[in-house]
Amino acid sequence: MKHVFPLLALGLGLVTGFAAEASARDPVIIQHPPPRVPAVNVEPFLDAGCVRSDDTLDCSASPTIQAFGCFGNTLRIDESLGGLAPRVAIAACNADAREGSAVGIVNLGCMLPQKRRYLLATGGGHFELIDTAAAFLDRFAPVTSQAEALGFAVALTTANPEYTIDINDGRDFLVDRIETTNVRKVRGGYRVRLFDMELCGCGMHPTSVVDTFVPNSGRLRIADREQVYRFTGFVCID
Repeated sequence: MKHVFPLLALGLGLVTGFAAEASARDPVIIQHPPPRVPAVNVEPFLDAGCVRSDDTLDCSASPTIQAFGCFGNTLRIDESLGGLAPRVAIAACNADAREGSAVGIVNLGCMLPQKRRYLLATGGGHFELIDTAAAFLDRFAPVTSQAEALGFAVALTTANPEYTIDINDGRDFLVDRIETTNVRKVRGGYRVRLFDMELCGCGMHPTSVVDTFVPNSGRLRIADREQVYRFTGFVCID
């Protein structure tokens, strides 16, 4: 869990130092409609004894799920993964990374580090753990739709979709124009726009727009990255 502490008085000098970089006027926001993505199936996890609350599954009463060592016996549902093919029930089963032996797809967290992994339902009450990018590609490549491209970009990076941006939401904007998350068909694959905030430590924690090229092979690469906004006050996140 992240803990956020605004330290406005402490950060006054830094805020002043950064002020000249902020955009002098409100940016133009290009709001794209969310991509059409099927809902993620979570029924096999519920059948295994997990209990859903919003985008999490409490599996503390499920011996079957407990065997996979998900952090806090909790799974996280990400609706961005609903377009993966073949269709499968899927949820994040992160590992505690304080132990050096933990393996995962990407690194998460700050003082409480975790490794992102995914748990898949394979039928008949059985589950499969995906804990490397290579295993993810073996399971879901090739990428043949915009919905799949979104799922790959979200699953294999730390960036996230952002479909609405409020210019009156306590942010300093660093650019004059921002497009929200969208997926475009391009030569050889798809270009997916996501957003990624710099976490951990104290500062203004800028958020960058991240354009990821997702080829049909699924072996994605970051095509472009640009800081677009940050907190207006000095904030510590651990």
